[in-house]
Amino acid sequence: MAHWMGSAQARELGDELRMYREQADVSAAELAGRLGWSASKLSRVESGQSPVDEVDVVRYGAHCGMEPGDIDDVLALCREPAAAGLFFTKRTGTLIFHENKATSSSSYTPLVVPGLLQTEDYAAAFMGPSRMRLVSVRMERQRLLGRRPFEFFVHEQALRLPVGGNRVMNEQLLKLVLVAEQPNITLRVIPAALGARSMFGGEFVLFHYLNQEPLVYLEHHNLGLFVDDQVEVAEFGQLRNRLGDTALSRGESREMLATLASEFDRPEVTPDAPDQLAQEQFQLGP
Repeated sequence: MAHWMGSAQARELGDELRMYREQADVSAAELAGRLGWSASKLSRVESGQSPVDEVDVVRYGAHCGMEPGDIDDVLALCREPAAAGLFFTKRTGTLIFHENKATSSSSYTPLVVPGLLQTEDYAAAFMGPSRMRLVSVRMERQRLLGRRPFEFFVHEQALRLPVGGNRVMNEQLLKLVLVAEQPNITLRVIPAALGARSMFGGEFVLFHYLNQEPLVYLEHHNLGLFVDDQVEVAEFGQLRNRLGDTALSRGESREMLATLASEFDRPEVTPDAPDQLAQEQFQLGP
């Protein structure tokens, strides 16, 4: 039974293959002739418009002079689990690929500050000391922020959740204030005062592309899920519109961010602090 390959997977695979062809200095016309393909088929494969099976991946790689190890890496991508309209992956590189290819994106995060907007200290406190390599990757991904439009919807509870202590939260919120002033970045807060009307489910990213259909990215622990079924994607587009109708304006959001930053601008409270000890002694009495 043939392995299902959806749009998200096919796009990344096609881009990988094209990169190796160009590195080998083999023209598209020359490779198509070697493979017995039409020029249009090669173009569709490299643009992700036409899925390719493992046999053709090996043939493609061989005609481009790819090393066996490189072919194995591409085949690993080809074999990642997928179903109709869905692509599952644990590869951070897949997310990086699709977010760099996108022309714009809209995202919603209900529980934590969006990864692309986190400070290094916040990310380290949230992810833990055993995942510092992923923290470095997250910081590197932020280079993308100045290159295209971004729209972030962040729930107020994500901004109030204490991660790493007052200093870390104060610096994180001050960063968001600065980010919110950039012309290509829209950062809007969903106010908690709306109660149940402020809840819109789990986090997601909606990617838009110039000549390709949009994709939705969902993340759960270490597993990433790309949705390319366009009926499902359209529903996320409608959800994005509801977020836009509910969120504070850009100006109101900046004001809330600045207020929250001030609230976290206070000393850390620890059990050994003198004031804390005095309070405990007062409560215990003589």
